[in-house]
Amino acid sequence: MKHHIKKAPLFEALTKWKEKEPVSFHVPGHKNGAVFSKDWNADQLYRGLLSIDATELSGLDDLHAADGPIREAEQLTAEFYGSIDSRFLVGGSTAGNLAMLMGVCSEGDQVFVQKNCHKSVLNGLRLSKACPVFLSPVVDSESQVATGITIDTLRKALATYPSVKAIVLTNPNYYGMTIDLKPIISYAHENGVAVLVDEAHGAHYAREPYFPRSAVQLGADLVVQSAHKTLPAMTMGSYLHVGNAVFRKAVNEYLELFQSSSPSYPIMGSLDLSRHYLSSLSDDKLVQIVSEINTFREQLKTLSGITVIEKNGKAYDQLDPLKITVQVRGLSGYELAAQLEKEGIFVELADPLNVLLVCPLASLPDHFEKARMAFDQIVSGVGNTNTEIVRHGVHWLEEDITFPAYSFIELETMNKEEVNFKKAAGSIAARAIIPYPPGIPIVMPGERISMRSIRMLETVIQGGGHVQGMKENRIEIAIEEE
Repeated sequence: MKHHIKKAPLFEALTKWKEKEPVSFHVPGHKNGAVFSKDWNADQLYRGLLSIDATELSGLDDLHAADGPIREAEQLTAEFYGSIDSRFLVGGSTAGNLAMLMGVCSEGDQVFVQKNCHKSVLNGLRLSKACPVFLSPVVDSESQVATGITIDTLRKALATYPSVKAIVLTNPNYYGMTIDLKPIISYAHENGVAVLVDEAHGAHYAREPYFPRSAVQLGADLVVQSAHKTLPAMTMGSYLHVGNAVFRKAVNEYLELFQSSSPSYPIMGSLDLSRHYLSSLSDDKLVQIVSEINTFREQLKTLSGITVIEKNGKAYDQLDPLKITVQVRGLSGYELAAQLEKEGIFVELADPLNVLLVCPLASLPDHFEKARMAFDQIVSGVGNTNTEIVRHGVHWLEEDITFPAYSFIELETMNKEEVNFKKAAGSIAARAIIPYPPGIPIVMPGERISMRSIRMLETVIQGGGHVQGMKENRIEIAIEEE
């Protein structure tokens, strides 16, 4: 990572264009905000943003053939993160994961996939027609959250599948639990395996030692980050970092395929500003930010009935300071999230046990005080109950290494039908079944559905969780020929 450079070339180009007070006879149809609904004061709410919602005009460059301010902004991003090249993503990490997998994998290639991957990884595998071999991560005993794989699991997998093309890792997990990827990346490279990392939740990791080290710095071949998750970027704004020039051309070609030909300039401008913001934070400011978060964490731990997940055991190596995972005795995670919303506090996600708070990369003490008061109010209402949440565990991680009963290619030609998920034990899943958030599949396409997976789905549904791949308790299964 290089030192801060006080430049934001794309955003600066947008502000200069706005200052010209241009008259629009081009798209988009809102004409720089002059044409917009006035109902609900929508025009007032959107006015500032629409004034820079431009298109590929003179001086504003073109994302798909960048040689002006967009390219300069991407190059500054690459310099800051330490990559060979960095690309702006306007379709979220989803677009990056799809391009990454398509740029590396071909039909029939065997690919190791960390099983608690995002659904976009599965979609990339399906499009590439690669053959996934799933590697189960370790599970943290206190939170019951899956973290990352071990080097021993990788060694075992390579002994069984020596011709594997690539490995797809997810690090950190949604909850900020981070494993040290250095030995895994090194061992994979020693065996000729490309390392692709979905680092969606680690865009701020460039600022070590305040945060864990990024996979970019650790030598991964390709890394995707969701800048919008922890940096001040607009929703969908993400980065793709190239660490191995071998894959650069193919990945860029697939980015043209998976990204809009009319990319959002406000999103791209916010990506430029996010790199600028992260690089501009002084050491003193980062110390202050992390200290305020740790103070809040300690305050929560003093409240009766609250458990704050801390780094312990061997399930992961570091915990991202921006993430706080909380349990309250007597309440499920879903119930706790609902009560917090009544107090005006909206968390990132809930699961059967936990709620996850994503803290700001800024000094906002008032936010922490409001959250502390809300938790205090909730635990006072719960009282000194001895009720404990049933710890169902992550039952779908049954074996270290699993191979689907049917490949994505085979699934495409199989007949399908819908059944009640409670009656699907022993059947083949035609689609991934995914609690969202966090978007981590419980059942993979082509897998044989187990009773343990069904019980896990029941837990999510009973708790009020949302499940993708299921409608009115029905899922799609593939029919096996007798």
